[in-house]
Amino acid sequence: MRAQLKLIGAVWLFGLVLASTAAAQKIYKWVDEEGRTQYTQTPPPDQSISVQSSQMHHNEMTPERRAYCEQIRRIAGQLAAYRRQGLSINSALESVRQFEVSSDVDVDEIALRELVSFVYAGNRRRSVPASDIAGRAQDACVGGSFGKVGRGALAQAPTPDRPQSPAAPSSKRGMSSGTGWVTGGLIATNYHVIDGRERLRVRFADGTETSAFVSASDSDNDVALLRVGGDLPAGLPIAGAEAAIGADVFTLGFPHTQIMGNNAKLSTGIINSTTGMQDDPRLYQISVPVQSGNSGGPLINRQGEVVGLVTAKLSAAQVFRWTGDLPQNVNYAVKVEFLRRLLASSAGRAANLSAQPGSLEELAARVSPAVVLVIAE
Repeated sequence: MRAQLKLIGAVWLFGLVLASTAAAQKIYKWVDEEGRTQYTQTPPPDQSISVQSSQMHHNEMTPERRAYCEQIRRIAGQLAAYRRQGLSINSALESVRQFEVSSDVDVDEIALRELVSFVYAGNRRRSVPASDIAGRAQDACVGGSFGKVGRGALAQAPTPDRPQSPAAPSSKRGMSSGTGWVTGGLIATNYHVIDGRERLRVRFADGTETSAFVSASDSDNDVALLRVGGDLPAGLPIAGAEAAIGADVFTLGFPHTQIMGNNAKLSTGIINSTTGMQDDPRLYQISVPVQSGNSGGPLINRQGEVVGLVTAKLSAAQVFRWTGDLPQNVNYAVKVEFLRRLLASSAGRAANLSAQPGSLEELAARVSPAVVLVIAE
């Protein structure tokens, strides 16, 4: 999930951030052999290509972006070596995923594919030293390519509902929020909602708040269980079978609370696929509209049973940049099976609501007391 997901709200916003200092520096603008305009701080390797240089004022890079672009440089250098060895694009992509793990670097799947295309573009790059290609990739990253991590524009986003993701770490470690729900005497949510946080609170439907603590977690599958002192509302039942393609589902959650308010918001849709990105069997693809703050929310069927946890959305902007096509409302939920395993090893054993079909209005009224806002600091 680390290499593939932008957790809810991890929408890759785009703004042009061209360099690391606010001072005027020389930038080379040139067109490569594929007809694409490039902006780099170093001259292009082939001086026969038309080049313009100009003095441009730069926005200041965040430390996170600088570190991320250094990761891009390392991966690009490895990809250049693979190309010189004659590896195909697909083989290079698979090999560089393994390089990511062994080298403790982390670039999301779509940015990784964009980087592979960058390194493998054009025949002339076969003769360009790997270090030069790596430097050019780093320059492109500084200019805004290969994902959103550490963008200055993101640091100014007007909401605390920051997306935290194993694939796309938040550039800000202040307060964030997500969604949780009661089951078996504990509170379920996504692992990325609480990852690295020192203080957790939950806010119930009646407005009361209490401290929460991590009871169990599974970072690989992005699920976690929290415990609180005192009584909890009746929990939500967990479905005993996997949801089928086409099944009606809905979620309650707390997107963008500073803008949209603290009351839970309901979204409906269907199961589009019983697998996630690149056929990941851990996930459902869903048409339920979700936003930052929906992370961890229950994906509920028409019997009132939880079939998954809302987890991620596909960035339409980044996919358009990569493919030229604009995807529509592609979102993901991790299957509840992974949470069931955590519950089996946890102490919580309180009673849940019984599964019972009903209208959407009836189901929403029944389950809403069990859905909570998770505040992480």
